[in-house]
Amino acid sequence: MKNIKKYVAYGILVLAIALGSLLVSTYNNAQNAPGTGSVTTTVQATTPWYAAIPISSTAAVNNQTTLTIPAPAVGNVYNYVCSLSLEAGQDGTGTAISNAVTTSTNFNSWAAKFSNAGTASTDTGVFNYFNFSPAGGCVKSAAAATATTFVSPSATTHTAFTWYATYYQAP
Repeated sequence: MKNIKKYVAYGILVLAIALGSLLVSTYNNAQNAPGTGSVTTTVQATTPWYAAIPISSTAAVNNQTTLTIPAPAVGNVYNYVCSLSLEAGQDGTGTAISNAVTTSTNFNSWAAKFSNAGTASTDTGVFNYFNFSPAGGCVKSAAAATATTFVSPSATTHTAFTWYATYYQAP
């Protein structure tokens, strides 16, 4: 009786293995084009890699500074801005700047307020408005195939502005 139970257990095990093999074979065949048998091809999803392009713009003292990220050459491509910073430097006769406003185009009306105490011969340092990596996701422009611009506050006496940014272009 012991041997019969043993053979029944082995028989069930062999049946389970055979059934499992049949199911795997059927699954593999369903994943392939007709007539290709049970050949399987591993497909691995890949993440596109984009290099961030640095860009900057400086104007002379007493002038507004415009940073223009060029329009993508292809119609379905957007600008993705990864970092954006502004710096202001004043000469020996600089004055205070209070709540001056930057502007933008093709960037959902983004704007920032800018103030500076205005003592002579100062540099504000770089104000980092945002700083992302392409791998983590950057800010997408509002419209495809359109240049994106950032404009410093209006011309301020004895002050020069510099914009710094990194961007890439993708669908």
